Amino acid sequence: MSMSSDNDGNGIAHAPLDQVPRSPQLQDALNEMAIGESGLGFIYSALEILATRFGLGDAAIVIANESVGLQMFRLGQRDVSVELAVRLGATPGVYCSPDIVPADDLEVFLGACQRALSSPQIRLIAPNWRAIISTVLVLIDVATFVMATTDIHGPGRFYCGLVVGLAIPGWSVVGLFKLKNAALEVGLTLATSLSMIMILAQIMMTVHLWHPILLQELLCVVCLPSLVWQATPLFRPQSRLK
Repeated sequence: MSMSSDNDGNGIAHAPLDQVPRSPQLQDALNEMAIGESGLGFIYSALEILATRFGLGDAAIVIANESVGLQMFRLGQRDVSVELAVRLGATPGVYCSPDIVPADDLEVFLGACQRALSSPQIRLIAPNWRAIISTVLVLIDVATFVMATTDIHGPGRFYCGLVVGLAIPGWSVVGLFKLKNAALEVGLTLATSLSMIMILAQIMMTVHLWHPILLQELLCVVCLPSLVWQATPLFRPQSRLK
């Protein structure tokens, strides 16, 4: 199938969509660039290559994308004025000034840019802080239990014990609600932790089983399942493509 370059009378050339690329040199250059660039960066860099290769004063490309609609890009990331947008119209294609680019090169260029804009892009995923916090608390919970059962003493046990007393019981309950309010979650976590410790301590003293180390071990065992459940999203595979 052959392809001819259309001219709108303003020194602008247009490349139709339904053609098979036949320009190896430009295709090779674009393929090489696609290894390190994609999306908008690829399109603007490709326009620079096209302008340099053919000595263009200006160039623009119109691309129809299913997800974002009609998009117009201009050499040097220059603004597309209303007048120019009207001249280009809604027909996808490559427009050059002066009109000296062969039809095959226009076709190759348009196809490469369409693929770059339509290909899946890498998306930055925000850290799952809830799962990260739960994972840290799981490690502290297990470490505290091990130190308590093996009668290990030192600064490490002291600081882990503080976390167990102030955070782990409360987070094992409050964290399950996913309140999405950091200040509220911190306040409820501290309040719930202290309340649970006082209640358990009172029960143990009432039944004449009061033992601080036993209380600490009991808290570690009871809170661990909830912490592990909240930490598991951190280890589940997630798609990074959109």
